[in-house]
Amino acid sequence: MPDPPVYEDRRVLELRYRMPVGQIGIFFSGLKEGKVRGTRCRDCGRPYFPPQADCPVCFARNMEWFDLEGNAILETFTVVEVTPTSFSDKGSYVVAIGLLGEDIRVLSWLNVEDRNKIKIGMKMKLRAVKKDGEYYSYEFFPE
Repeated sequence: MPDPPVYEDRRVLELRYRMPVGQIGIFFSGLKEGKVRGTRCRDCGRPYFPPQADCPVCFARNMEWFDLEGNAILETFTVVEVTPTSFSDKGSYVVAIGLLGEDIRVLSWLNVEDRNKIKIGMKMKLRAVKKDGEYYSYEFFPE
């Protein structure tokens, strides 16, 4: 049986996201200041990234903000060759999980020029970055 025909729509869709930041607005203002911030529960002491408004372990609403040091060790990574539609203009990219000194694992893009130099266990730095000249995010950079 032959494959059914496939129709392709050539319209370009622009996606815009509106995200209420509420209690974690400090995170986004920190990125603008060049800082990556997490939260820590004052009751049980657990650190969180991404930041949490409430502790998911002890359910306390007693969180404090702190600046992440950013020093990390690469635990694993993957190269995304087939990009999602919203990143189709970026080409392939590297996504990594790094273990920060605060005992927090962070998933982020790894900004590296030579992918052949990526090694599990390598030192990285998590930094706030301005993306495409219009919004703020965070990425790992090799040390």
